[in-house]
Amino acid sequence: MKQELLRSPHVMLGAALLVSSLGGLGACQKAEEKAAPGPEPAAAAPGRCVYTSPFTQAEECRDYTGKGWSAETAEADCKALAKSAFTKAESCTYPTSLGRCVLDGGKDDETSIVFPGEDTAQCTSTQRGCELFGGGKFVPDACEGVVDAPGDPTPEGSVFEWPTEACVDPKAGEPSGQSEGKVCTFGAISGCTEPGRNFAAYASCEAVLTQRPYWPAPPSDFKTPEGDPRLTDTQWLGELAWVTEQVEACGCVCCHSEKAAPAEGPSNWYIEAGPIWTDSFYPTGLALAAGWVSSAALGAYPPDQNNGFSRDVAGLPTTDPARMVAFFEGELLRRGFKKEDFADETPFGGPLYEQSLYVPSDCDAGLGVDAAGKITWTGGDARYVYVLSADAKNPGVPPNLDLPEGTMWRLDVASKAAPVKSGITYGEVLPNTQQGYPADGSPEKLVPGTKYYLYVWADVGVPITRCLFDAPL
Repeated sequence: MKQELLRSPHVMLGAALLVSSLGGLGACQKAEEKAAPGPEPAAAAPGRCVYTSPFTQAEECRDYTGKGWSAETAEADCKALAKSAFTKAESCTYPTSLGRCVLDGGKDDETSIVFPGEDTAQCTSTQRGCELFGGGKFVPDACEGVVDAPGDPTPEGSVFEWPTEACVDPKAGEPSGQSEGKVCTFGAISGCTEPGRNFAAYASCEAVLTQRPYWPAPPSDFKTPEGDPRLTDTQWLGELAWVTEQVEACGCVCCHSEKAAPAEGPSNWYIEAGPIWTDSFYPTGLALAAGWVSSAALGAYPPDQNNGFSRDVAGLPTTDPARMVAFFEGELLRRGFKKEDFADETPFGGPLYEQSLYVPSDCDAGLGVDAAGKITWTGGDARYVYVLSADAKNPGVPPNLDLPEGTMWRLDVASKAAPVKSGITYGEVLPNTQQGYPADGSPEKLVPGTKYYLYVWADVGVPITRCLFDAPL
């Protein structure tokens, strides 16, 4: 069953969302004022789940609307959510709500996530998170007339923009770059410019914000007490300054800096918070940064392609993983947390992580690749069409998870172009598309009688068909 979509309050992309982070380095989060449930609703089967986002501490409510749910299975699903409470035979009811996100609409496991509140400034990002990243359908309430009507085309600018590398001259007064005098930076949430420079000065945050859902979100209310020795400890403050410099050099600033984030404000933790900005992290965000909770599903560049920054140990990109981990472990310990406190925490990534665990079954009749090479899928138009070996891992996000071993062929649609419809031909590159794999030449021919994996994305991280088919004899 679906869990928090990206771990964000409004999209149960929950878990991103990316989730999130999609948070400490993944999705930016959104929060809104908690709204107490209104008058007791009429009885409804099988029940509702009120829970708290572990990152923003905002309340959400889940209705189990599919006919396949029983009170027992719904309650079990609810228990997997943070600070949750299940109530049988009741539905989510609030005095006001932005709307609801219907997931798996029409299926036995359909659920509906209700977002309490009335701040319509959040409507566009809430709809985007639901439909683009969650694969759901947003049904507005307070957002009626503010967002696109259900079923309208994806809003302009919300399509995932593939990371590209830009090499430019250094800013006035800065030293020469490391690449024949140029400064080279990948425009990605996991990308970093050179240490000591600011990511937002060398890459576009507009592109980065299409790669994870963004929401403004309040910081943690933890505050370092007055008189704490850290406030005058020059060695400790020097470490904080180094961590700040590392963060400023990476795509994190696009959501976690007042200077680079959209006008609505930064998402949760941010580097201008004071007097010690790491107070603005929630404990789970600190655990991500320290590497106590895995965030591998969010993707990462190898250091030699990312100006020396890696993210294979610490959750934030860094040129010195051991030093970064030590700093954030210290932040966790001073709040009274131990590593074992996060032993049961689900890895970061929300739907991105969940998708990595998906086990495909055989395609329904008519789906797959036929004898003429025609590819048929369901769920709507697509931006990425994969044909993989049957035992391949599920595709994930770029730059390191989007081409799993066993990929036979992938067709990509440009972000500014219209997606393709079911019925394209295996190995054919259509106008406004490009072959994502192989890099050159035609893909391997499918072997008759061999099982393959058809994996189709409406956009990065939004699967619409995932099933196994037999190449026709």
